[in-house]
Amino acid sequence: MAIAILALEKDLFFAVKMRDTLRHHDMEVTTVRTLSAFTEKLTAEEKPALVIINIASKGIDWESAISQAGEQGLPILAFGSHMDLEARARALQAGAQKVVANSKFARDMPGLVTRMLQEPVGAAPSDEADEE
Repeated sequence: MAIAILALEKDLFFAVKMRDTLRHHDMEVTTVRTLSAFTEKLTAEEKPALVIINIASKGIDWESAISQAGEQGLPILAFGSHMDLEARARALQAGAQKVVANSKFARDMPGLVTRMLQEPVGAAPSDEADEE
């Protein structure tokens, strides 16, 4: 049975890339584009094993999404611009366990997700800077 992952990502093309990349690693990504859809999926009967959130998404309250997932006790992997240090700090403060640059996420998506699934939820948050 595939590992269920919930992703908050507005970019349709990148959402497809996530889905297709992780599918080859026995992971099923459900992507939503709004906070309300995220909340609906998060409160569904079948909980995801991991949440992925794009903190560079404009027009989405991704901090609220991170907080909601954290309240459910879910591990949260966030990614965004390596230049936006404020957003990266806010994501960690909101409850993300790991924040990585877009380039690192795109380059090592399966490895990052696998490592996140193996870490205990209460592990210390980390901000992995990387060039884009």
